[in-house]
Amino acid sequence: MNIEIWQQLLSLETRDITTQWFAKIHSRKLSSRRAKEINSSAKQAREYFRNASKSDYSVRPLLTYYGITSLSRSLILLLKAQGGEEGLTTGHGLETVNWGKTLSGEISKGLSDIYNLKIRTRSGLFSDFITHTKNRISIHVNSSGVDWRICYDIPKLGDELSLGELFSRLPDLQKEYSNFSQETLYISVSEMTYNEKDGFKVKVRNKLPSKFKNIYESYGYSVTSGSSWSTLTCDANTFQHNIPLFIHSYIHKTFGSIPTLYLSIPFERGNIYSQLSITYILSYILGMLVRYYPTHWMSFLQGEKGDTLWPTINRTQQLVENTFPELVIELIADILKECDSNQSCLKATKNA
Repeated sequence: MNIEIWQQLLSLETRDITTQWFAKIHSRKLSSRRAKEINSSAKQAREYFRNASKSDYSVRPLLTYYGITSLSRSLILLLKAQGGEEGLTTGHGLETVNWGKTLSGEISKGLSDIYNLKIRTRSGLFSDFITHTKNRISIHVNSSGVDWRICYDIPKLGDELSLGELFSRLPDLQKEYSNFSQETLYISVSEMTYNEKDGFKVKVRNKLPSKFKNIYESYGYSVTSGSSWSTLTCDANTFQHNIPLFIHSYIHKTFGSIPTLYLSIPFERGNIYSQLSITYILSYILGMLVRYYPTHWMSFLQGEKGDTLWPTINRTQQLVENTFPELVIELIADILKECDSNQSCLKATKNA
């Protein structure tokens, strides 16, 4: 556990500070019951994370997932203008898709096929989470502070994502995942600017891969490339209708404090999930793997044949337990800052 991050999150466990935050966000008074609900979920989250950090890896991801759902409940109740615990949608909000078929047969084959595991979004806690966080990401452009904030469109329920799709978009997993696959769907951002008059411009390191180039040109972006850089430009209207997927590296920060910004591409069907939402989904996948397929999970821990993905899985667990709490407190701080300034979340307006 990151002591400093959890020290900041301790504010969610206090009635007075939670009440102040709620009033600033919603311009209305927080009831004593709702304050207690927010505080209780935050306290449970801290205990789950604390116990997960001390537990054996045979159960650690499951305890972490419980911590993430508890912290998410606390955040949702803070961001919801009305309604308490009784108004939260029942269920996970995510479900596994044919995992039994993917993991059937030889254990070694199941281990090597884990990147093909899929989940499907549905009504539940995750749908509440992505709705009330507004699928929002806080953008760092060579700064430890938040420079931009974007509220992506919320994908319709029933969307399916594979673990491999998620892995390939996370720069924090690059070293480990490269032992299994060379597909990296992100590229480091060097410079980025946007305003309504001049539109959007981003300069990325290295020549833009053809997959990136084709996708962004189909969205209306212009792409120019040199031997070691590429630039994407578009007008403000094109940008707002086709905002790129941005992702950060939080484990490998620049100078130890600046999350490194990367440009990625949307998921299949053009959907985009915030980094908070992606991290939540990863925790769900690891938690369900531990809970319902313990033989496969223990085979990873014991170094069985087919365990090439284990370093990636292990790093993913580190990513989840270290970055999700940081992303939550960063989101809260940025929303409060937004309330005190003229800054606002840039909303995507996707073309029909």
